[in-house]
Amino acid sequence: MVAIARREPEPEMGPAMRALPSNRWRTFVSHYLMLPPSRVGVFSNQAEAARRAGFGHPRSHVNTMARIGYRMVQDERIQAAIAEESRKMLRGGGFEAVKQLLAIVNNPEHRDQIKAIGMVLARTDPEVTRHDMNIVHRHIDPEQEELEELRACRALGTPREKLLEIFGGNKLPMLEALEAADTERRAASAKVIEGEVVDAPL
Repeated sequence: MVAIARREPEPEMGPAMRALPSNRWRTFVSHYLMLPPSRVGVFSNQAEAARRAGFGHPRSHVNTMARIGYRMVQDERIQAAIAEESRKMLRGGGFEAVKQLLAIVNNPEHRDQIKAIGMVLARTDPEVTRHDMNIVHRHIDPEQEELEELRACRALGTPREKLLEIFGGNKLPMLEALEAADTERRAASAKVIEGEVVDAPL
C-alpha cells in the first residue's frame, strides 16, 4: 500500500502580502522582518533581506545590495506588506508576553510581583464595583474656574514659568488681575469697622 503524502496547507497571507508582484517580494518582506537588528544599521538588514530573497547577483557588492534593499523598502506596496506582517507578529507575541507575566507572578524575588498579580487578577476575576452617583449640575463661570485652578497651582508651589505654560502669556496676567481684585473685595467685606457712637447735640 503506497502512502500518499498530503501537502500541508500554507498559512494564509493578508491582502497586502498577496498584492505584491511575486514571491521574491514576499520573501524579502519575511526576511526583512525576521532578521535580527543589525549593529551596522538598517541598510545592512535591507541588503541582507534582498540577497536572501534572490535579488541581485550572488557576487554583487554589498553596496549594490544595499541600494536594491533601499529601493524595495521605499515601495508603497512593500511598506504596506511590512506593516501588515508587523501587526501579525505583534499579535503573535501575546503568548510570549503572557509567559513573561506569569514568570514574574511566580518569582517572589521580583520587585513587580505584586503588580503582576494584580494585572492577572484584574483580567481573570475582575471586581464588580458599584458606584452611587448623585449628579449635581452647577453653572460655573469659566473665568472663576480658571481662577480657582490658578489658586490651586499656587498652593502647590507651581513656579511662574510653569503657570505661563499652563495659562498662556496673555491669560495669566488677566487672571492675576482678577485674583488681586477678588482678594481686595474679600478683604474689604471682611474688614470690621469699630467706632464709638456719639450723640449729636440737638
